[in-house]
Amino acid sequence: MAIFGNLNHMSLGDLLPLLSVQDGALEIFNLEQHPRVTLYFNGGLLHCLYVSGRPAEPLQARGIVSHLVAAKRGSFEFAPGARVRRCPQPLGWPLDQLLLTTVTVQDEIQGLERSLPHPDTIFALTQDRAPSDQRLLDFWQRAGALLQQGASARELARRLGMPLEHARYYLLKLRQLELLAPVRARRAPARKASVASRLLHSLKRHFFGDRRAWNH
Repeated sequence: MAIFGNLNHMSLGDLLPLLSVQDGALEIFNLEQHPRVTLYFNGGLLHCLYVSGRPAEPLQARGIVSHLVAAKRGSFEFAPGARVRRCPQPLGWPLDQLLLTTVTVQDEIQGLERSLPHPDTIFALTQDRAPSDQRLLDFWQRAGALLQQGASARELARRLGMPLEHARYYLLKLRQLELLAPVRARRAPARKASVASRLLHSLKRHFFGDRRAWNH
């Protein structure tokens, strides 16, 4: 059965229960500030997720699903029986658990808003022990090399292609497990001297020379 419509009438959360008993591809497009996304379902599982024609790895896929669940604008069309030709890293996520996990994380992020680290605070790993939670493990594996040298949530979000709030959330969780610690906050770049101050300095040098006689 073909399914199509708009997210403002039927959200992804409403769609997933319907798709849990069907195999095929759900294409979502006309999203606000997000490229075209295609989700492939097989046997009640989210098998693979493509963004702009490219497969997404688990960490990026979690962020995209979170965005889609919260999206209020966009169009969708489901093609029954459509199969992905190539899925380098199959996700294998049960649809009922996927929706519950996504909504739970979104609620937790909102509840922890005041506790989330500043986007520019730099964190570094303090232990090599991997977390047991699969969501944290995905982040730990992708961000580990960057966190060895020290990285902020803003940098991780940009380089790993994930939502900033998710990066802040994962850093908080890893810090609570004592797997990393804050190093320092990035300093704002020094301001250049204003035009007025440079002009005043030039006039002083013209009338008083380099000996700064005005201070004598």
